[in-house]
Amino acid sequence: MKKQIAKQQYALLLIPFFALLSQSASAANPAHGKDLHDANCQSCHASLMGGDPDKIYTRSDRRVTTLSGLKNQVTRCKTTVGVAWPDDQVQDVVEYLNTRFYKM
Repeated sequence: MKKQIAKQQYALLLIPFFALLSQSASAANPAHGKDLHDANCQSCHASLMGGDPDKIYTRSDRRVTTLSGLKNQVTRCKTTVGVAWPDDQVQDVVEYLNTRFYKM
């Protein structure tokens, strides 16, 4: 009986640990997003914006105004470029762009 109670208490202690682990595993990583962005997006954006790749995000007529719109645009661009980013990497790039430029 005591062993069963001890196992139950041990299991209850693990629940918060696994909850934190799953949250951190699914949280977007803007530093990784910057790396992905810089390696795959900068050259195209520089050619589109006369050498200043950041101007695509800071221009007055930018089209992205919501987080869902930003995710859609990142998804369109990754498809156009042909990179095979899974959803978590797309979210990393979205988080980087939102943190760096959009602040939505």
